[in-house]
Amino acid sequence: MKKITLFTLLLSLGLSAVKVNAEQSQSYKLITVSTYLNFYLMNLNACEDFHPSTRAEAYKAEGQLYPFFERLDAKVKALDINADDKKAIKNTVTARRAKLNKQIADGEFTLEHCKAVIGLVNEGLDETLLSSIK
Repeated sequence: MKKITLFTLLLSLGLSAVKVNAEQSQSYKLITVSTYLNFYLMNLNACEDFHPSTRAEAYKAEGQLYPFFERLDAKVKALDINADDKKAIKNTVTARRAKLNKQIADGEFTLEHCKAVIGLVNEGLDETLLSSIK
């Protein structure tokens, strides 16, 4: 009887650890997807503002991102993600904006950069990376 109780306890602890690891892994994946998508969104927004010749193309490319953001939002809401990880996902926007502002201030946000970002979005985003929000 003691062996069965001990086995049940160990199994229970093991399953709890697997669940925690799975949730941490999922949180990490969602933070990665959020950072990835926000990189493109912030760059496209800046292209629209700082390089008007790319505005129409940037708007069109930006529209391709929104279905992914909707799926990301649904995943974040549906999972039991701890508060720190949810905050990290939301803070990716702030962090990306700060990096982009520095790039703009340093004069490194060029027309060529905008064209490259638009081209990457139009060619298609990384399906492997985005698979965690499907």
